[in-house]
Amino acid sequence: MALIEFSRPVDDRPRRQAERKPLSATVQCRRGIAREVVDVLDISAGGARIRTLSPLRTGDVVWLRLPGIEAIQARVVWTRDFESGCEFVRALHPAVFENIARG
Repeated sequence: MALIEFSRPVDDRPRRQAERKPLSATVQCRRGIAREVVDVLDISAGGARIRTLSPLRTGDVVWLRLPGIEAIQARVVWTRDFESGCEFVRALHPAVFENIARG
């Protein structure tokens, strides 16, 4: 019988690739031709957690109109009820991220 070894326990993986900062912003979100207003709950240079009025599905592509910048494309990587984690297709520049996070 083969024995499988892991270099570290699965639960020991880092969950975030970048620091998240809380953000309270209401922004426009577009998915296909559907548009709605969503709440951004927190943000990192690589993504954001949003609350929507209609549920999203993992793999959905959305465009978020974050404060002070043009709309940014993101992919839904997880969803729970009306909250979703979105990964930006192109990460925010650190200075842009800091500016948005400051509010």
